[in-house]
Amino acid sequence: MGRIRRVVLAVLGTAGLGLLSGCGPAITGVMGITVTEDGKPLAVMLVCDGQVERVTLHDADRGPSRKSRLAAWNRGRPATGFSVWSLESGGRGWSVDKPMPPLEPGRGYTLHGWTGDPESTTSGVDFTAAQLAGLRPGQVRWFRGEGMPGADRGGFATAGVGEFRAEACGGL
Repeated sequence: MGRIRRVVLAVLGTAGLGLLSGCGPAITGVMGITVTEDGKPLAVMLVCDGQVERVTLHDADRGPSRKSRLAAWNRGRPATGFSVWSLESGGRGWSVDKPMPPLEPGRGYTLHGWTGDPESTTSGVDFTAAQLAGLRPGQVRWFRGEGMPGADRGGFATAGVGEFRAEACGGL
């Protein structure tokens, strides 16, 4: 899914009416995904400017909307900077609002963060169960940008956590 389409879907999903009135949330962060030593999924987020208080998992083909929401996490105090937490159990200030279902082979997923008012959103990360299974601990899959060095055709890259933290905000 192209970056423009993903951004438009994120904006429509989190601020549909705001978009129609000419206002929409700013993209102020980057969402990524990694795994633990035993293969459990972890959310990785870098808020570059502003804050994020909610993260949702959607069917990638349907885009972000209440109807396509598969799982959700909430943070009592909005997150700034770098965050990492378990998609299965939350933690580190994140609680599970809607538990993550088992990932289905061949199905695409999008994970993205946003604020509830809505002021800001993150770029989303698209992935499949196979892509998640192919990650090693410490590797982060994230949207680097279409045509960027190290990115696949969809603009997604897999890099170490340090590289993610150093470079993710540069594409916004």
